[in-house]
Amino acid sequence: MSRLDRRDRGLSPVIGATLLVAIVVVLAVVAGGVVLGLTEEREPAPEVRLSLESAGDLPGEHALVHDHGEALDGDDVRLRGVANDEALAGADFAAADSRRVYATDETVEVVWFGDHDTSYVLQEFTVDADATVPSPDEGCDWVDAETDGGTDDAKVDGIAVACDVETDKVIELQNGGAVVGDAVSHAKLVDLDDSRIYGDVTVEKDVNVQDGTVGGSVRARTENVKVDGATVGGAVRAEKTVEVIDGGSVGGDAESDEKSVKVLDSSVDGSVTADEGVKLDGATVGGEVFVDPAEFDCTDSTIGGEDCSEYSPTDPDA
Repeated sequence: MSRLDRRDRGLSPVIGATLLVAIVVVLAVVAGGVVLGLTEEREPAPEVRLSLESAGDLPGEHALVHDHGEALDGDDVRLRGVANDEALAGADFAAADSRRVYATDETVEVVWFGDHDTSYVLQEFTVDADATVPSPDEGCDWVDAETDGGTDDAKVDGIAVACDVETDKVIELQNGGAVVGDAVSHAKLVDLDDSRIYGDVTVEKDVNVQDGTVGGSVRARTENVKVDGATVGGAVRAEKTVEVIDGGSVGGDAESDEKSVKVLDSSVDGSVTADEGVKLDGATVGGEVFVDPAEFDCTDSTIGGEDCSEYSPTDPDA
């Protein structure tokens, strides 16, 4: 055997050992990088306690309440099993805060998303099947198309829309139509017939609610509000006349800034306030009446549990 052969055979184990060490080092580096990467991506979930409570007069309407713990950036949170899944968007949701949500499923989840594709279900709630809103047929894209970007009328006819409906023109609901959100008309009116609006109604001119339900409050900035055989969960306020008639119900106050309030065969759970006059006939008012006593007309009604024949209203200007 030559000297060269012996030298080559002597080098082979050295080279093999060197390669093995190099491979082990590379694998260790790769494995370490993977572990470190996983450690960086798995952010801890915020420590928070939330609750879901029934709220309002409409089925499916709930309040998501922050009981205690860390504040949540609403842009990092999505809700599953509700119509308004981005109800917390743009909010700093801290202890004692609450947001109105509308359950569409018997299971509602609050999901938090971190910066590295991390997500956690912070809390899960169970909702009774009869405490859910109709599954929405349309959403905000439909509202934008229907109103041409908020410049045309919106007609919600027999469908459920999970979005605020906001436009400069008329908003009309009929045949069991539903808006799971607010209704806002900046220049015209809202007309609701045998339908539901789960949020608030705010209009420039008139609001007509007939045989339907508004879960929130109603506000007419320059004209009138009429609640005809319908239910409003919150307060009703108009620049001019407020009428609650034919079995209508208002869950808050009824107020007219410049004209009168009429409650006929209907009820107002809160107080009644008017500038020019209040007429009650077959009415039930839970609070007080604020009007010039000379402008008070009351028959077969009760105010704060007291028969109106024995009741004297308070003059708001006195």
